[in-house]
Amino acid sequence: MLNRRIISRLAAASLALSLLSGCTFISDPVSQMKTPRLSADKATLMTAITSMIPSGSSLIRPKNDDDSSIRTEDLNKDGIMETIVFYETPGEAVQIHGMLLEKQGDAWVKKLVFDGDGTVLESLDLKDVTNDGKLDIIAGYSRGEDKGMVVYSYSNGTLEEVLQVPYTKYIIDDLNRDGIQDITVVSFKRNEYATITTYQYADGGFKVLDKLDNIDPYFNNYYNIVAGKVAENKEGIVLDAAVESNSAYTSVVVMENNKLRVVVPGDDRTLKDRKIVSEDIDGDGIIEIGLLEKPKGWEYFDPNTIPYFNSYYKWDGKDGLTFAMQQYRDPADRFYINFPPEWHGNITVDTKSVLDKYLKFILVDTGETVAEVSFFSPHEWEQLKNSNWELWGRDGNTFIGYRGKLEQKNNGANSNKITAPIERKGIDE
Repeated sequence: MLNRRIISRLAAASLALSLLSGCTFISDPVSQMKTPRLSADKATLMTAITSMIPSGSSLIRPKNDDDSSIRTEDLNKDGIMETIVFYETPGEAVQIHGMLLEKQGDAWVKKLVFDGDGTVLESLDLKDVTNDGKLDIIAGYSRGEDKGMVVYSYSNGTLEEVLQVPYTKYIIDDLNRDGIQDITVVSFKRNEYATITTYQYADGGFKVLDKLDNIDPYFNNYYNIVAGKVAENKEGIVLDAAVESNSAYTSVVVMENNKLRVVVPGDDRTLKDRKIVSEDIDGDGIIEIGLLEKPKGWEYFDPNTIPYFNSYYKWDGKDGLTFAMQQYRDPADRFYINFPPEWHGNITVDTKSVLDKYLKFILVDTGETVAEVSFFSPHEWEQLKNSNWELWGRDGNTFIGYRGKLEQKNNGANSNKITAPIERKGIDE
């Protein structure tokens, strides 16, 4: 039972627990199924596309879009809708093709077909990067390990290639904050080169705003690259690089006065023994850097047995990093637990805990237990059905149980109920 002191502390902050996609819950999938229906307009469009692509070909969707293989927009802002689709013709010299259709009355008319430079459609974005008020088509292709990005401009029924560059990752943003979209291209080849180049359209073509070509290329790969707000009033790019199979480091690049600058180098400050994805972990709009932190009391244990915390830090806009949030993330990515920031340094894992068996989270100053997670066999769980363990999730034949008494605020309503707040994402409930 939690004492009054602990309950009052928990009233100010709650412990957020979330299940990841590795866990499943029993449900009736048949009852969830519905027959999809297309609107008349969509059905007409689909019929037109099917009749226009070559026999034996099939529509493909870009790897960066899980929703649809069909994109419909008014590209040139003339009041007439266009649709762009890609299809593949396996076995041919050119395997990827794009097709652009235009809405004319109640029908769709094929305007043009163009070849894609690769065997895989990596990405597709429709954004105004030529600063003319019209949407451009930005496509990423790959052929084996080689990737190339092409920017197409559509006007007067014709498609023009206005930029074509190799890339590892491209980012469409406004890094120099001049109100005009720019494209930053990260290009990497292990042990050979690592460059970052920012392009902006001006005077009829794309110009290089700046380029960093002195980045150390001696690492395995970039496993995560994300752009956005990296500090108050600062846009930038955060790059997570894998050094070996597990270890990694993070660097941050910003643009100031149209010059790219590394503000957080990939040094000992961001080195970690596990790949952690940098992201806006606390939802404040600023990207945080993830580091690995050993819980108090585990300093002399075998590193392979330690239930590490993920601690997230923000760039302070100057020369340092400031703490933002801490979480425990299951090494198998089945769940994670977010801790209130004020618990940093005072939350740990009891040293009797064992990974994949039992975890007890305690406060250092009082020794009070705030949460427990345990892993059970089906037989063990059957015996505990009516206990105070809550079924949290199931991973194969492993039942994951949760036990704890933590206060959760009810949207500002007054409540004395002590509950375990659980948010489940990407799983069957």
